[in-house]
Amino acid sequence: MDQLDYNSELEKVYKQIGKSKFAVLATSAQNKPTVRTMSIVFFDNKIYFQTSNEYLKYKQITENNNVALCIGNMQIEGKANIKGKTIEQRKFIEIYKKNHNSSYKKYSKLDESIVIEIDPKKITLWEYNIINGKPSRLFIEIETEKAFRKMEPFYK
Repeated sequence: MDQLDYNSELEKVYKQIGKSKFAVLATSAQNKPTVRTMSIVFFDNKIYFQTSNEYLKYKQITENNNVALCIGNMQIEGKANIKGKTIEQRKFIEIYKKNHNSSYKKYSKLDESIVIEIDPKKITLWEYNIINGKPSRLFIEIETEKAFRKMEPFYK
């Protein structure tokens, strides 16, 4: 396991997240996990999306705010926070409109449309051709401010 510079690695990963327009979101409540692709935006080191307060993902988040996201080869574990009605979230609207204008026009002004914020806690991503041409994984633990890379046992 190689210890890495936390701030440098986190900055690189956050740039990658910032370029992403979509993520696969996993939620779970009462032992029932579900997953779906979401249109996302990233700012203030958090991931945001809009949804309806009538959808299953919203209900699951109100019961269990532990969520996971997948963006390409990156896995993100985090806590979901319900921010409120979409029309009241000015910074979200400004960025969302630029990245997802048709979704903004169709859904953002609906009464049941709300914004959910994901506060990342752990980020893991596969890296290839890093150590002797074999895959390794980069781990970033945000709460403990640690970043490290490790070879997977299968590839040793």
